[in-house]
Amino acid sequence: MTGILLFYCSPVQHGKHKSLWRFNDPYINQTIINAWENVYKRRYEWAALDFTRLMQKNYIDYDILFGAGLSYYFMNESKKAMDYFTQAIEKNPRHFEAYYFRAKLFLSQGAHAKAKQDLEAIVYMKYDKPLICGYYFTNDDIADMHIFKSRQKEASSLLMAIAHDR
Repeated sequence: MTGILLFYCSPVQHGKHKSLWRFNDPYINQTIINAWENVYKRRYEWAALDFTRLMQKNYIDYDILFGAGLSYYFMNESKKAMDYFTQAIEKNPRHFEAYYFRAKLFLSQGAHAKAKQDLEAIVYMKYDKPLICGYYFTNDDIADMHIFKSRQKEASSLLMAIAHDR
């Protein structure tokens, strides 16, 4: 009985995380919300399990791939994180968050040229619409213009640091 209650999708949750509510199956939608809540609460292993379950059931979109990447990133599993960030970018070439975290991985591996490419992609990217991104769990799961501009500034700062180190 407890397991059933855990995945019950209340109207309050549906209203609060409406951007994450995008499939016909309420169980799947609740799993997405639970996964992002686990990221928000820094329970990265649980989040990775939730995102993996979703992908195994063929529920794959850029936000789910990014969530998996972020979970593995914070668990210091660089290879898996890199793969998922790359897949998120392939699904949505305007996913500035996936570019940002992939660039940070490249920097940690000493691959400055690849990091520079990702950071430049963010700096030169044009904002055209909000990004559905569960990472912004407390901002209705939306990376809006303000978040985009902030990330562009961070990318510019990292680019200057890379140029300075050479």
